[in-house]
Amino acid sequence: MTISSQPLPDPATRRFLDKLAAAGVPPMCDLGPQGARQAMLDGRVNDVAPPPVARVAERAIRGPGGDIALRCYWPREAAAGELGAMLYFHGGGFVIGDLDSHDNICRRLCADGDVIVVSVDYRLAPEHPFPGAVDDVLAALAWLRANAIELGADAARLAVGGDSAGGTLAAVAAQHARDQQVPLRAQLLLYPVVDLAQAYPSHEQHAETPPIPKAVLGWFWSLYLGEGWEQNGALRRDPRVSPLHAARLDALAPAFVLTAGLDPLRDEGIAYAQRLSAAGVETLSLSVLGTVHGFLRQGALIPAAGDALASAASFLRARMG
Repeated sequence: MTISSQPLPDPATRRFLDKLAAAGVPPMCDLGPQGARQAMLDGRVNDVAPPPVARVAERAIRGPGGDIALRCYWPREAAAGELGAMLYFHGGGFVIGDLDSHDNICRRLCADGDVIVVSVDYRLAPEHPFPGAVDDVLAALAWLRANAIELGADAARLAVGGDSAGGTLAAVAAQHARDQQVPLRAQLLLYPVVDLAQAYPSHEQHAETPPIPKAVLGWFWSLYLGEGWEQNGALRRDPRVSPLHAARLDALAPAFVLTAGLDPLRDEGIAYAQRLSAAGVETLSLSVLGTVHGFLRQGALIPAAGDALASAASFLRARMG
């Protein structure tokens, strides 16, 4: 368990929080799944315009529960096998988010990381509870391994990444890739959820901090894992829910772990980075102290988002080049 001090909001984050409070935006759990999904899409207005990419294509692959929509981004025109490819899993508590909500992040990682990005529209709860999202993500990983050449990518230079719940899925995919001997060059874990089984100081320090106060987190977990999840210790320790509780964390792809100082998930993300490093995994841990969960999609209001994404892209470029 990591014990971290309590940071204060930076000026930009303070203005963002004041704007939320003045607007009277209700918590997502009061909006219901459909309302919360629309609110996430509406929040795109707070992001900056992404850099251009060479090409974007929509496609679908067969998954365990039906077709899975993908959106593929190419940073530039390149010879076959010149670029690596990364699967990206959007955040949203396993309940909200889609290809559009995280389009800007994918474009920025694609352009600045010089990598083909494949964004995955995995199934969401409550329509498709656990392990639907995990099953879709692992199907997408198998597809990318088999079809990297079709994308023009080098099949020996693959990566996974995601933010929030998508960071959980990326960590799960990285562990699965190791076990299945799928070569990965990198994993980007952006303020991930990695430990539902233990309490951390940041859980209480930021229990009421937007955009994911305790009530919203509990709502997400109830829709994804089902009622009674809090009493189900085995489920909470399942590595597909809590990657930190995997039997082993060695021999994983190099990891970039981003945390936010005012995020209830902060300490578990830091703990995962420390566990990875102790297991011999090359790990770069970046803590942005003065801001909140989800800040990467608030670049027009919180400049730290651009710097953090640039750092993630730099890590990706260095290991995929």
